[in-house]
Amino acid sequence: MVEVIWPQSLIDLMLEMPEPERDQILRKTGRREAFPQMYPVRTSGTFRGCRWFVAGSWLVYYRSVEGNVYVRGIWPAGIP
Repeated sequence: MVEVIWPQSLIDLMLEMPEPERDQILRKTGRREAFPQMYPVRTSGTFRGCRWFVAGSWLVYYRSVEGNVYVRGIWPAGIP
């Protein structure tokens, strides 16, 4: 199993989210510990080279490097 590493800026953002949204992101991100290579890699854009998945109304971008999963960004999945 790998470790999921969060930057402080994303932790702060998630603390401002409603609890159900935050829980969904954490639950799906936690699965990366066992399956870090599960999702596709972005080939263009700001998060090029990052893997991504949808968690509720958010896109979560991460990289799997040397046995760790680094969460790189959380982005709204649609325009409200």
